[in-house]
Amino acid sequence: MKIDPSRLWKTNGPRTVVVLDGEFRYDEAAHARYQAAERFVPSDPISQSPREARNDPRVTPRWPCHQLVTLSWLVMIDCEDGLRPIRLETRGLPEQDERGILTAFFADMAQLGERIELVTWGGFHTDIPQILLGAMTHGLRLPPALAGLRSPWRRDASRHTDLMSEVAGGANPPHLAEVASRLRIPVKLTCRPDLVSRLMGLGKWSSVRAVCEGDVWTTSMILMLWRQLGGDGESAFEMKHRLASFIAATCSHRPYAADWARFGEDAARAAFAHEAGKMAAIAPHLSD
Repeated sequence: MKIDPSRLWKTNGPRTVVVLDGEFRYDEAAHARYQAAERFVPSDPISQSPREARNDPRVTPRWPCHQLVTLSWLVMIDCEDGLRPIRLETRGLPEQDERGILTAFFADMAQLGERIELVTWGGFHTDIPQILLGAMTHGLRLPPALAGLRSPWRRDASRHTDLMSEVAGGANPPHLAEVASRLRIPVKLTCRPDLVSRLMGLGKWSSVRAVCEGDVWTTSMILMLWRQLGGDGESAFEMKHRLASFIAATCSHRPYAADWARFGEDAARAAFAHEAGKMAAIAPHLSD
């Protein structure tokens, strides 16, 4: 078989990295159909413990019976000096239902071209399977750039990076908030994770969007620092400043904006203090 080397190494401009996160709620109608298929009756779980009930899909809907209600994605360009955020997109209820959300997302991915890398936090087990099942439900087709998602175990071919798996390696999979807390990155600012479903029930969709966007920002910051660990891009301070400045310029109306502004300011103070310490060590007489 003859292989054209130019096809292996050709680069048509910078690669696009898309960090995404979704918010889901129970699809009660789908779950009722599942219960009917299992011949489930309300008296069945009476003898179960609360733990058993949580793990029983007849009682607590698992991911196939979840429905996408909000999707947020950050488009970044992979430049020589590191990742640069370009724009944030969010779609969700009440303006768009699951079909509308996925249609908008797929259309955006199609116009970005095929040099796309998707990045999620834990999305290998959550976001991606539910997005694919939602697309099947509504008879949608994946854009060419996302066709590899149908082969999730082929990580390179899928063009999806689960950052949680990359960071954790062989350790137990951590929550996003655990890693972000260690790195002093803003995380879960809008509400407690277990209260997001309550926001949905109250119809507070702007807050749900803020929750979804918040996870995208946090994941993006971890991604920048993870790549900087291997020598990609500029300094950690530059990455922090870059993302915090972008959030301030584009999302100042969101409840998380002030925390990210402080994050950028703290990063600047730490960087200046570090440089001042280096100067004092080199030329101590200048600090007198």
